[in-house]
Amino acid sequence: MRGGAASRRVARTVLLAGEGDSEVLFLQHLKRLYVQRGSGVVVTIKNARGKGAGHVVDFADRQSRNAAYDVKVVLLDTDADWNDKTRAMARKARVHVVACEPCLEAVLLQMHEVPLEGRVTAQLKHLFLTRFGAVASDASVYERHFSHGQLEVFRHRVALLERLIHLLINAEFQAIA
Repeated sequence: MRGGAASRRVARTVLLAGEGDSEVLFLQHLKRLYVQRGSGVVVTIKNARGKGAGHVVDFADRQSRNAAYDVKVVLLDTDADWNDKTRAMARKARVHVVACEPCLEAVLLQMHEVPLEGRVTAQLKHLFLTRFGAVASDASVYERHFSHGQLEVFRHRVALLERLIHLLINAEFQAIA
């Protein structure tokens, strides 16, 4: 038997860019719960600091020029600058988009089965604050209202969440069928 270093598997790398603070906090919460040390998946989360969907896609593309990522994904709201031009930019840059219709708060409320019909972004953000007692950019919201057990239930009824969890565990993007 030969001595020497044990062989190591090359980790798959994922770049996750969130549109703003709320998306980044949510992604960090998911990463904490689903990415285990030594799992072979390395996830880097970056904050695009808002400015609409086009900026978020461009930000992820620019960040990926500084490091080679196996998968590039953005989590963004569709309420600003989400259009065919932005979709084409994402395809060209090979950036996968996980779009929150119309905003992250709507998706988080949907997980808790709160009715959303007919509400616009400002109303959804206010409803989120009322329902959870804090804004989505408050990290404590995720610990209190989106535990691992709850997320395991939610993922089976919210496709966006299932896609994000699959990405974090497997370092591969799951396209919508």
